[in-house]
Amino acid sequence: MESRRYVAWIHRGNLHGVWGAIVMVIWTGIATTLGFPGVGGKLWLIPIAALIGFAMGKAIGYTLLTASGATAQQVYAPAAKGTYAQTFSQIETLEARGLYAKAADAWEAVAVSQPGNAFPLIRAGELYLRKLNEPGKALDRFRMARETPGVRAEHHRYASLKIIDLHLGPLADEGRGLVELRRLIEQHPDSREAESAREALARLKRPSEPGESGAP
Repeated sequence: MESRRYVAWIHRGNLHGVWGAIVMVIWTGIATTLGFPGVGGKLWLIPIAALIGFAMGKAIGYTLLTASGATAQQVYAPAAKGTYAQTFSQIETLEARGLYAKAADAWEAVAVSQPGNAFPLIRAGELYLRKLNEPGKALDRFRMARETPGVRAEHHRYASLKIIDLHLGPLADEGRGLVELRRLIEQHPDSREAESAREALARLKRPSEPGESGAP
């Protein structure tokens, strides 16, 4: 029950909100301490910045996770197109038993044996991200999935969303996140994911505009 509540909490964008608040608090703390014009010495701006960062992070997270969920439906249940993704019951049994490291290794073994299939790399990336708390390895697997020769469009979009999610979340690399958002828009301009990426990009760029959030 607690795990379901946690997943629901994440999918409402709250985790991205926390990261946004942390980034804004750090930036505002530095700005007030160093005496940046307009904010120097105004420590009362820090809690305001935290609220703004949380709100913006949550909005961005919710937008991206909504798009990710729609893409996941195509990735994990492609029957809508008349095909059925190969299932690997033994590996899924490992996951059900909580043997996530072994399951990740097994998915990677499948990826080696099926070099043109991005699906097992995506499954391994999900385990590293959500169960093993190794965002660096998760990023690597999602990148490999996206770069798989002949990768299906839905797999490419899903891996791209996960890469963006990692940069804007646990890896806290907003600059790279912006690059990946633009890349997704350029590569899939007419997709639902691109529309969500445009909204997220607009929100991310907004704080840098003069006069907002007490920024110099």
